[in-house]
Amino acid sequence: MEEEPESFQTDDDFVWICQYCGVKNSVWVDLTVDGKQDFVEDCRICCRPNRIIVTKDIENNAFAESRPLDE
Repeated sequence: MEEEPESFQTDDDFVWICQYCGVKNSVWVDLTVDGKQDFVEDCRICCRPNRIIVTKDIENNAFAESRPLDE
């Protein structure tokens, strides 16, 4: 019996917390992009811009963090 090839996830929704009002937000991320992704998303409640940084570890697990835009 042949083994199924390991599936590769190409996209995902990540939850991030607004650095200004503390509300949880989500953003779709394309996981086929190599390296760090760094972009700006507005909070769905207070509309303030947050810097979202998506990185991958050695095992290709992706993580998202939010920072104030003026940092």
